[in-house]
Amino acid sequence: MVRFLAGVGLGGIVSALAGAKELCGYSKPPSHSATNAVFQITITDYPAAPILDTLKTNVAKNIPALLQPRVAVQGHAWGSTETSFESSHAHRYTRVLAADCLWMPWEHESLARSMLHFLADTPDARILCIAGFHTGRARLAPFFEDVVPQEGLEVEEIYEMDADGQRRPWAKERDGGTENIGERKKWLVVARIRRAV
Repeated sequence: MVRFLAGVGLGGIVSALAGAKELCGYSKPPSHSATNAVFQITITDYPAAPILDTLKTNVAKNIPALLQPRVAVQGHAWGSTETSFESSHAHRYTRVLAADCLWMPWEHESLARSMLHFLADTPDARILCIAGFHTGRARLAPFFEDVVPQEGLEVEEIYEMDADGQRRPWAKERDGGTENIGERKKWLVVARIRRAV
């Protein structure tokens, strides 16, 4: 599993503690270097030292020593595929987690390119995407409606869910675009995305 825009690393840490068991989409790990070892969970964020240092500290404090070798922290700028990490981990992960990454519409295409780059080329590989509407539905909708298909991906399932687990169908617009801000913030969009078939 790879986690984008990790913030403090909660999604990746919880995944490790919950026992994520995938082998990063490869049948066997590369054997050429310990620095390129396969990690079952890779937590990424913008490649700035203070951000990555915080993630590494949180992993060290919250993941038992026995599990820590299964977790890596890496810098990644969305859309980039040229660093040694990016090139050695292309099509590596059967699960890509993107939580609250859609609030910057100018980065949607780069994010989708990164998703496709890291997503394993296997029938079961999926991107799990969740985002709040705190910055507005209009900022998120183009990702699912336009960018995902444009970049060679497809939405397999999409819905909205509130904090109580109540679900409702996804809508790219509600109330003619005048959705109440307080009500809007109570909901999330949850999507399962795959390579276009």
